Amino acid sequence: DGDGNDVLPNETSNIAAERGVISTTLSRAVLQAPVYFLPPVVMSALPLLRNAIARNPMLSVPITTYLVLVCFGIGLPASVAIFPQMGEIKVDEAEEKYQNLLDKNGKPHSVLYYNKGL
Repeated sequence: DGDGNDVLPNETSNIAAERGVISTTLSRAVLQAPVYFLPPVVMSALPLLRNAIARNPMLSVPITTYLVLVCFGIGLPASVAIFPQMGEIKVDEAEEKYQNLLDKNGKPHSVLYYNKGL
């Protein structure tokens, strides 16, 4: 529920679990985009790097390694931020066992929350 309490202790929602796995998988896929695309673009677009590598090709590996690390440093927080840690699911989209549960005030739940994991 909204207060972080289990609405059905020792029970898990397969639908919420599936959504958590999908969003985690998508965030991992998004993480790879800057690593694949930015280093080649930066290395060919910046004349300073392009000229340095042309003069000394051995600089290519350390510069590429550094750019990959920087891209991971930029991409990881961005990809994790795209999908929030706590997900929500409307009760009518969850399994039937969750649809008629009442909160501590006796009102039916409209939205349930789940931790998607890392």
